[in-house]
Amino acid sequence: MSCPLQHGEGAELLLAYCARRLDEESRAWLERHMDLCPQCRSIAQQQAAVWEALDYWDALAVSEDFDARVRQRIRFAEQGDHLKSRGLWRALRVPLAVASILLGALMLVRLPTSLHPAPELAGPAEVDSAEAALEDIELLRTLELTARAQLPRVDTM
Repeated sequence: MSCPLQHGEGAELLLAYCARRLDEESRAWLERHMDLCPQCRSIAQQQAAVWEALDYWDALAVSEDFDARVRQRIRFAEQGDHLKSRGLWRALRVPLAVASILLGALMLVRLPTSLHPAPELAGPAEVDSAEAALEDIELLRTLELTARAQLPRVDTM
């Protein structure tokens, strides 16, 4: 006998057993299985206790206009939520506007006069140093060309 809980059908089968909706053959098979399987037996006993409690439970009588009153309360709650959200926006719009204006004013005061500051001009000492470096580079190039021109040519044949 394979346990119905291992095949995924156990819950439905045990609920149908407790609700007395199983055919005679399935009921007999499940009872034989529960004699051997403590897990299925425990679930069936717990479910049977629930069904027994429901048998003794007396539902309260519902008034005839119950549905209409429930619908009216739902509509009222939906309208209230909508009004609450609009009321919140109305309450916050003035402080948000003031905060936005203050933030904009602060940005204008703190903002530099130009987004791209003018580059600092180089001083006379830096200009002289740059000119000397360029002259040195030119001298090195001249020496390199002169050295290449004076090398003897070697012909290999």
